[in-house]
Amino acid sequence: MTFARIVFSLVVTLTAAVGCLQPSAFAHFAEGTKVRTILIAEGNGGLVAYVRVPAPLVFSDLVGRAQVDQVPLVSPFLSVETTSTGSRYRLDTHAIQRDSRDFENRLERALVFSQAGLDLPAEITGFVVHAQRPDQDLASLSDAQATLSLPSAGADPVFGEAVIDYALRLTSNDTGGILSIQSGYAPLLPGPGIEIDNHLLDARADPPVSSVAPGQLETPALMDGSRLTTFGHFVYQGMLHILEGLDHVLLVVALALGVGATRKLIFLVTAFTLGHSVTLIATFLGATPSWPWFIPAVETAIAASVLYAAVAAMVRKSGSILVFTGIGLLHGLGFSFVLSDILGRTAPDLIPALLAFNIGIEVGQLIILGVTLTLVYMVRELAKPALNPARFGILAAISILSVWWVVERLGGVVGAV
Repeated sequence: MTFARIVFSLVVTLTAAVGCLQPSAFAHFAEGTKVRTILIAEGNGGLVAYVRVPAPLVFSDLVGRAQVDQVPLVSPFLSVETTSTGSRYRLDTHAIQRDSRDFENRLERALVFSQAGLDLPAEITGFVVHAQRPDQDLASLSDAQATLSLPSAGADPVFGEAVIDYALRLTSNDTGGILSIQSGYAPLLPGPGIEIDNHLLDARADPPVSSVAPGQLETPALMDGSRLTTFGHFVYQGMLHILEGLDHVLLVVALALGVGATRKLIFLVTAFTLGHSVTLIATFLGATPSWPWFIPAVETAIAASVLYAAVAAMVRKSGSILVFTGIGLLHGLGFSFVLSDILGRTAPDLIPALLAFNIGIEVGQLIILGVTLTLVYMVRELAKPALNPARFGILAAISILSVWWVVERLGGVVGAV
């Protein structure tokens, strides 16, 4: 096979494969992220759980069944209305008030709390239905207690936007022991662009310990009050989010292919690290403009930085320390958008979580570099003539994909201006 054919095959194959995995235009800012908050504290001779949950998760078994069977969603606590764009569901507040005990039963069964393999008896002590998520986060026990005194939604809220605050009394003989939390209902199928996260706050510790569990808690999440466990958890989250962020991965791959295992690679990676550490921390702590076009513009610039790194590597121009510091500043903004979804700015142990998340990013970055350089070494040793065509083909595929991202994300900037 000729050099041209090798390159062409690699470009087509890699672009198609990577294109199937490409993130959406705004991969770091999921407007569809739904957050359930669970705060655990000691009280009344046992444990108390305060839960803030998007309404669909309380009906996930019914929603999931309706999705699978392709039938209407039926519940005595839901009503259907016809709009100009179709039909939508609302929570029926009159039905909830009329059959409050049945509604409380559904809330009590939505989560299963257990210790040492035994489920804890749960009794609801109050609930409030909101038309949308309240501005005040559940960052402390006093915040959680105050939520139950907030006014309920007046009119029937839209089902997909409604949020429910409720409190449970848990009977436990070991109030300081490890607590397992799992969904009591079958999961629903999230729509495109919808992500679900769970913010867990253990107020048995002083100050409270926070952690995050993704998904609908089909797998139990554990709360043990350990700050070391929480630190490790956010290290893992940092690793996960750089490895899942395809634009970040491809930037590091392009950098490794452009510089190789040289001293300059260390300098450029260090510059990139310092850059994204600065903006990750500063932006997450509130230094983010509120302009509607800002986030789409950052995402577009991140895609352009991947294109720059790939083209620079193709022409054997690796770039300067200053350039990669600037690229790091851009990617740090992207990381901060992700972190804001999984960790609220009012989290009680915010600084350790930020530090752990940043360490996780570095670990993930080293994994990408290690894998890339190892593969380059193996190809060089086993099939040296194929090394340059393979390298060029990979960089060409990265370039094509990043051009697509730039075009796609520019549409978001234009739409937000």
